[in-house]
Amino acid sequence: MYEVFVSATKKITPVRDVILFTGLLLLSACSSGTVQLPSENYNSRVSIIVIHHTADNFDRSVAILTSPSSNPVSSHYLIPEPNDETYEQKKLEVYELVPETQRAWHAGQSYWLGKTGLNDQSIGIELVNQTHCQRPIKAEETPVEDESVKNLCFFPDFAESQIKVLLDLLGSIMERHPNIKPTNIIGHSDIAPDRKLDPGPRFPWQRLYQLGFGAWYDDETVAHYWEKFLDKPIPINNVQRALSSYGYTVEATGALDMQTKNALRAFQLHFNPSLVNSEPSVESAAILFALIKKYYPDQLEDLLYVAPEPGDMMDCTPYFEADAADQAVSPEPAQCSPRGCCR
Repeated sequence: MYEVFVSATKKITPVRDVILFTGLLLLSACSSGTVQLPSENYNSRVSIIVIHHTADNFDRSVAILTSPSSNPVSSHYLIPEPNDETYEQKKLEVYELVPETQRAWHAGQSYWLGKTGLNDQSIGIELVNQTHCQRPIKAEETPVEDESVKNLCFFPDFAESQIKVLLDLLGSIMERHPNIKPTNIIGHSDIAPDRKLDPGPRFPWQRLYQLGFGAWYDDETVAHYWEKFLDKPIPINNVQRALSSYGYTVEATGALDMQTKNALRAFQLHFNPSLVNSEPSVESAAILFALIKKYYPDQLEDLLYVAPEPGDMMDCTPYFEADAADQAVSPEPAQCSPRGCCR
């Protein structure tokens, strides 16, 4: 009997077995039209999880997310809330509206960390939460660029049972898509700060982080930068560049303009919900740079650097000298900074 080598590390296989295997492949190809030949060179299309609230009850949320309309929207998952008269089940269940392999229409016009059109690369989760806003009667008489300023909004707490269901869902998603980064588990307001507020200031981002999902800051690092910025306030240009580096859609203009206020509001809704005022407060700036140090340490030195004012002597000394805590991030800084100043 003739024998052939399949590989240098595998057992010698008789010719008749090779012929039989080849025949099975041909039968498989004839029956399905394709031959499965798996490659190791691929990854998941999913890199972001976006959390929303519906601002409506379960029945209306289902109708909006599943029925055709002039402005069709959907999400991959919907989680009801307890004590909703329109939800008739005794137990809260996760409702899958769109398979993860398909593109749900939940993000709209969106941006995060250089990427746009985030429906293509994200999973959308809607939580039933009956947030409601009241618009002042005379709003039309006082034009305001920022729509949210015109409204008085009420944000109910998220039920404990609902959050537990969400945590289980996040765990299963992360098993299927383990490469999703902590900084890419975000809210709708993070990716659309000019038009969205959800999931709102009562969403428990810190708790999610403590249980292994999403990003959060370290208190000690915030205290460090809070002291630092109290002594010497960080310019708005640096805050804008740091917001952009973290993921928000912000252009560094050096002015507290509307795009910056919107991004600051979204950032505060997520990381500083006790003080949502769209202002670059010392506390918010300290939280922002604590997050940069934790998740993007290679960018920290450049983001802390303040360029001299026009006409000043270029002495190549950073406005904020890196102290021991900052140096721990980059013990051997480059001789020339990214902004062209050499040491």
